[in-house]
Amino acid sequence: MRILQVRFKNLNSLVGEWKIDLEHPAFASDGIFAITGPTGAGTTTILDAICLALYGRTPRLNKVTKSGNEIISRQTGECFAEVTFETQSGRYRCHWSQHRARRKPDGELQAPKHEIANAESGEIFESKLRGVADQIESATGMDFDRFTRSMLLAQGRFAVFLQAAPDDRAPILEQITGTEIYSQISIRVHERQREHRDKLNLLLAETVGIVILDPEQEQEIGRVLETKQKEETDLAAKSAETGKAIAWLTTIDGLNKEIISLGDEASKLQGDIEASKPDREKLGRALSAASLDGAYATLTATRKQQADDRAGLKAEEEALPGLESSAKEQAEVLKSAEQQTARAKEALKAATPTLQKVRSLDQKLADQKKAVSEGDEGCRKDAVRINADKKARLEEQDKRSKAHDILDLVYGYLKGHAQDEWLIGGLAGVEEQLSGLLSKQNDILQKQAAQETATTALGLAAKSLDDCQKQSGTWTQELEDASKQLQQGKDALSQLLGDRLLREYRTEKETLLREMAFLAKITELEDHWVKLEDGKPCPLCGATAHPFAEGNVPTPDETEQKIDALTRLIGKAEDQEAVIKKLEGAEILARKNLTEAEKLESAAANDKKAAEKALADVKDGLVKLRVDFAERRQVVITKLQPLGIADIPEADISSLIESLRARQKVWQAQVKKNVAIEKQIADIDSEVKRLDAVIETQSTALTGKLERLATLKRNKPPEVKSVLHCTATRIPTMRSVV
Repeated sequence: MRILQVRFKNLNSLVGEWKIDLEHPAFASDGIFAITGPTGAGTTTILDAICLALYGRTPRLNKVTKSGNEIISRQTGECFAEVTFETQSGRYRCHWSQHRARRKPDGELQAPKHEIANAESGEIFESKLRGVADQIESATGMDFDRFTRSMLLAQGRFAVFLQAAPDDRAPILEQITGTEIYSQISIRVHERQREHRDKLNLLLAETVGIVILDPEQEQEIGRVLETKQKEETDLAAKSAETGKAIAWLTTIDGLNKEIISLGDEASKLQGDIEASKPDREKLGRALSAASLDGAYATLTATRKQQADDRAGLKAEEEALPGLESSAKEQAEVLKSAEQQTARAKEALKAATPTLQKVRSLDQKLADQKKAVSEGDEGCRKDAVRINADKKARLEEQDKRSKAHDILDLVYGYLKGHAQDEWLIGGLAGVEEQLSGLLSKQNDILQKQAAQETATTALGLAAKSLDDCQKQSGTWTQELEDASKQLQQGKDALSQLLGDRLLREYRTEKETLLREMAFLAKITELEDHWVKLEDGKPCPLCGATAHPFAEGNVPTPDETEQKIDALTRLIGKAEDQEAVIKKLEGAEILARKNLTEAEKLESAAANDKKAAEKALADVKDGLVKLRVDFAERRQVVITKLQPLGIADIPEADISSLIESLRARQKVWQAQVKKNVAIEKQIADIDSEVKRLDAVIETQSTALTGKLERLATLKRNKPPEVKSVLHCTATRIPTMRSVV
């Protein structure tokens, strides 16, 4: 994060409003600056203002609440701190403020306010204390402890940062320098390496059970598969044809049944037609009569209307004499009523002044009665309100008593668990250390699992090496046997051929065959060589020497015997060469198999060495992790001893974190409850005072109303009764007139 602007007012010795704009060219041009001044000049107050604006507290002041504020300047009624800062996610403005009642120096402290907003648009993101803390941590990536240990080191705390454990310093430095990505990359690479190694081991385990077929077996299985597929195709075609035939037969059967059903239905319909013939004839007659129904109905209605008119006319003629006599009587009554009305009007005209006076007195009497009634109703309502206020006052006093009881319980809890107050500021660090401890424990469990895996891999590698060594021994023996048999075959061939080569015997055989051919030719030319003479040229070749002519022609039987002997020798030699070639192939195969076995043995030996090395590395890492875990555990135990925790079982680290969080929440809840109850008691006291004042005011007003009401009831007009009596005797009632 980068701080852009700082504003504050009435903090410690710096009275008034102050502003530091770090975007001003004087600061931005150099890029580096220092806050200097003599002791007490307020240099640390600037840092306190930054910390107060961001987190609502400072390294020197653990918390600022309604019950206590030691950072506000003396003889001032308000203070605030505001910081504008920038992160990778945007620009923010964080504002903290607190004031006294009516902003007077002697007023009661009010609850502090804290908010975070967008510095550009002014949109407020959060205004609740806890929500602002979460927003700050989300925006900057640092809570209060990390901020005060890295970005802002209070006086005397730089040595604490330098002397902190590497595991505590490393996350802070990574966060400051932005190099935490390399730790994440390292963790991710380690995880991916472990995942791929596990996949490789799984694939190797799966391939162990796979049997590789020889090409001949594969071809045989392919031929069988091809035959089965062809049989399956033929069976599918036959099945389809059979299904079509079955569907066709089923359709034919259904159609036959439908034909039979339709025949039965036709027979039934024919019978119904014959049975309904009389009804159809009757229906025809009824249809003919229905055409005359309208005219008949009109005639009937006309006749009925005529009869009704005649009966009415007769009744009116009979009532006419009575109506005429009644009209004469009503005329006489009307004349008498008009005469009485005239007399009543004259009497009313004479009594008009008296009636006006009566009406005036009636109005005064009604107004007085209304005033008395309203006064009674107002007094009754005031009494009801006074009683309600008294009841409310009693209820408020009861609430105050109960609130004091609860406050005593809360005070007792806070006093008995005073050590839990340390969790407010120290839980974050302890929680981080416990999380690191839990992470180390998980690393130990992973190392133990890796050790078991490495032990298993070492056992498998050792077994594989033994198998490869046995296989190498087998192929070595087979190679020795093949070499021995090959040497025996070569020795037999050498013994058979002697000092000569097989091609020499073949050449000799070919020579003898050619000689046999020459002898045969000579035999055929016997007629010619008999005629040869010494000293005369041969007619065929022109030679003058004729050895055959002197009786030196060899006998063919000896040559044939030699050829037969050579043929048998060459055959045996060729057979022996075929055997030798076969033995050479067996020797090459055995040598090849031995080479492969030696490669597998070498690979197995390398795997065994790698497994031994991996197991040793895992054991060393496990020992280091356990030592580190024990050291971290002892540090955390020392830190938690003020809370009454003397030991941390390895199996209860997570539950310990939850229990500490629960204790912190309970403590915070009790503190909040304490503040709320104190506020409630103050509110109740204010309400009781208000009710006392209201009851006193209403009682005074009610007393005045009762006195005025009594006076009003005593002042009744005396002449009302006599006037009413006189009026009643002189004016006749309208009923008698009517």
